[in-house]
Amino acid sequence: MEAPPVLSADSAPPELPAPTPKPVWRWAVMLLILASYPLTLGLLAEVLGRFGIKEPSGQTAILPDTTSGLLWVCVENAGIFALLFALAWVFGRASLDDLFARWRRPWLTLGLGAAWSVVLRLVVGGLVAGVVVVVTLWKKLSGGGEVALDQFRPKIENLLSIDALHHPLYLLVAVTLVSFVVAGLREELWRAGMLAAFRGLLPARWQNRWGQAVAILFAAIIFGLGHLPQGAAGVLMTGLLGIGLGWVMTLHRSLWVAVLAHGFFDATSFVGIWALDRSGLLKQIIPG
Repeated sequence: MEAPPVLSADSAPPELPAPTPKPVWRWAVMLLILASYPLTLGLLAEVLGRFGIKEPSGQTAILPDTTSGLLWVCVENAGIFALLFALAWVFGRASLDDLFARWRRPWLTLGLGAAWSVVLRLVVGGLVAGVVVVVTLWKKLSGGGEVALDQFRPKIENLLSIDALHHPLYLLVAVTLVSFVVAGLREELWRAGMLAAFRGLLPARWQNRWGQAVAILFAAIIFGLGHLPQGAAGVLMTGLLGIGLGWVMTLHRSLWVAVLAHGFFDATSFVGIWALDRSGLLKQIIPG
């Protein structure tokens, strides 16, 4: 297999690399195992939330409100995913090149990851703002009344206890271990596996940019549905983010650029929530 191209910030999206030849059923089983992971987590959390089922501690947020609890959740999530990914890999046997996982030019990778996190935040934010404007105009023109802006924000209170972010050690764990390992590495390795398995299932005539786009969109939809507890806006935002991260991964043929972009995106989100709450502005966004 040819070596991946040199990382470049301004290169055009490459054609899909040919997957490692193997029986199609192996790729299919790998794709099924990986796709079931976020769907199961998202649907389970949504069902529990709708029925008001809480953790033994009484909390309703997904992430615990203590540093020790957060660390345990990190270990638990990483461990469960490692076992599931290992099972998927046993069937798919994806290579490092299939997963875009070869580590190259670390400083450029770091810089690209940080830069893309900013670009993705601007693009996703702009697209969501555009949806708000379109819905608002449609409601006014159709006589549907005012639009409740609260429905267009992710339900971050379902993800974590905002008060917990004011504990320095908790915030540190959130912007490092949670952002770059549990979110960045775990979710982008999942995406790389999804894209590799999808490529393996595509017929030869679809091994092109159209096939690449379909694979990225499919993975992004599954990724978005895995965030059902954050509401429709959360599904939309994470789905759009998934499209962006999939495009970044295939553009540079680098898992690590996507991992860092995702990590920086989440880390700055945690810091932003902390800063907004500290200033008192968050209470104007999140009622109650």
